[in-house]
Amino acid sequence: MPDDNQKWVSIDLTSLVNFGDRITVGGAESSKEGLVTGFIGKARETIVVQFDNNPSESVTIKKERVTELKRREIFIESSTNTKKAGRLRSKSKYR
Repeated sequence: MPDDNQKWVSIDLTSLVNFGDRITVGGAESSKEGLVTGFIGKARETIVVQFDNNPSESVTIKKERVTELKRREIFIESSTNTKKAGRLRSKSKYR
C-alpha cells in the first residue's frame, strides 16, 4: 500500500514511465495498483510491477494496459529543473 504521507499526482499516460511510479492496470487485472520496479526492452515497452495486493511477486505487463499513471509530487518538481548537476562534463581535461 502507498504511504499516506506521500502525495501522488496523476500524470499524462503518454509520459515516460519511471522507476517508482504508481500505475493502475486495466483488463484482466482491472483496477489493480502497483509500483514500477523495472523495465524490459530498449523502448521500455514491458513494465515490471509489484502490485499492492501481493508485494512479494513481480509481474510484467505491456505499457498499453496501463490506465493511470501517478508520480510523487516531489519528483515532478525536480524533473522540471533543467539545470544539470555537472555530471555530463567533458573528460578531456582529465586525460
